[in-house]
Amino acid sequence: MLVAALYINGDHAAGIYHHPAGLWLVCPLLLYWISRVWMLAHRGELHEDPVLFATRDRTSWIVGLMLALVLVSARLAGC
Repeated sequence: MLVAALYINGDHAAGIYHHPAGLWLVCPLLLYWISRVWMLAHRGELHEDPVLFATRDRTSWIVGLMLALVLVSARLAGC
């Protein structure tokens, strides 16, 4: 999440995205997903690799879709 925040504040993101401020929505989505995976691991409910878990978990798919929508909307905003 820190890397995403640093990227959003950088000049490179402003050159690629028409609305880079919209990328800030990525941070709470990532925080939610990472916290959820940690919570499941702490409870002993995560019995596989987190990447493999993400490919099979419905909530992870929804968060991924929301992340994709944020990225596309930040890229196409104002066009």
